[in-house]
Amino acid sequence: MAGSPPPPATAVLALASRAVVAALLVAFFIWQSFYDHAADFKTFFSAGYAVRHPEIPLYDLVALDENPFGEVFKLAPPAAVYLVPFSFGTIQQARLVWRIVLVVAIVAAYAIIARTCSLKLLGWAWLAGLAAWAAFGPLQIAVGEGQWDPIFLLLIAVATSAVVQGRMSVAALAIAIAASIKPYPILLIGYFLARRAWRAVGLTIAALAALLVVGSLVVGLDETAAFVTRVLPASGATTAYTDNQALGGVIARAWATDLKPFPLADAQAVDVAIRVLAVALVGATIWLVGGRSATNGMQRALQLSLFVPLSILMIPAAWTHYQAILLAPLTFLAVDQARHRARDPIGWVLLAAAYAVLLLPNPTMLYGPEIDRGLWLRSRADSANLALQRLYPTALSRLILSYKAFAVILLYGLLAWRVARPAPSGVAAGTSVSERAVVAGVPS
Repeated sequence: MAGSPPPPATAVLALASRAVVAALLVAFFIWQSFYDHAADFKTFFSAGYAVRHPEIPLYDLVALDENPFGEVFKLAPPAAVYLVPFSFGTIQQARLVWRIVLVVAIVAAYAIIARTCSLKLLGWAWLAGLAAWAAFGPLQIAVGEGQWDPIFLLLIAVATSAVVQGRMSVAALAIAIAASIKPYPILLIGYFLARRAWRAVGLTIAALAALLVVGSLVVGLDETAAFVTRVLPASGATTAYTDNQALGGVIARAWATDLKPFPLADAQAVDVAIRVLAVALVGATIWLVGGRSATNGMQRALQLSLFVPLSILMIPAAWTHYQAILLAPLTFLAVDQARHRARDPIGWVLLAAAYAVLLLPNPTMLYGPEIDRGLWLRSRADSANLALQRLYPTALSRLILSYKAFAVILLYGLLAWRVARPAPSGVAAGTSVSERAVVAGVPS
């Protein structure tokens, strides 16, 4: 049987050219995310080192009491165990390896999401999506600071792809791994609750419990007790500092004029408001998703994606780099818009507005690095805060400091609208083979 004829030279040249463009986009991202410092990674390096040397405390409780938002390790015990391989050699070597891992995680996450959306490899839509990811400010900050968010983005990509294919167990494991590092990704379990996927709920909880137990045994019971009794409660504090772009930060800045990066004093009313709002929004989201069909992969992807911005909005403090995971729902929204609502200008404008605001740097750009540095120094914090109060003297004027939180709310609203008004069920054009199998009821 004769083989297919080779592609013409022009097609090969075009493909090679697009591959070069893709490589340049990745190189541009690496260049933009190359920071001279990575303060938080220093705490990660020390945590992995402390696991290998039990005589060294894992959690610095003195520094934690001074400021739980400072440069102090406050992740769960499994996270410290995961960091052990990066604690060998010098901190510069470890940081380089960690950055390579983060960049690989981002590329893998994009490849998984693009494949889930059936975007043609190196096609123009594929390249446009990669360019949008490369320019995304929160993702650049996450890599530059050496944060976990690219890993979370990869795990969310895996979970969403698995949900599209009907592989709930894979999605459950991905969510459990993410939640074993930081608690807030566990909110994605709301999708399983909405769809009454009780086995997936049970597997998520069991896998998370197993990871927590193993991590606790490795780091030791004393360190685990310190995490449960001291670190975890401190992590639940809120702050009015401008980089806190959760709803808690929005409420705190409306309530108080103390914008220093420390826990908000006399925050009982703010804490109650956050918890009431969180319960109401999570319940409403589960109800919305549970009342809608999920007969094709894009519907399932958008339904799970709805819990991604919600997970950021609902925690007491969420910094700008947390928003890196929003690239997953943004990508699915864009693909759904292009395939089912391509001639809807309002949808495109709102989606573009959400993306454009989210890609911006954190709100410190509004008042400059000098005031921001002062806010972090005990000796200058009060004077820096006074200068900031002069710039934003009223609760109404301080709303501008929450512009990224409002963009997350807009993204959540767009997702809720798409979930409430889904595209016609059935297999859409461009659906992947695995998705066709799920829609047809055939195991993939």
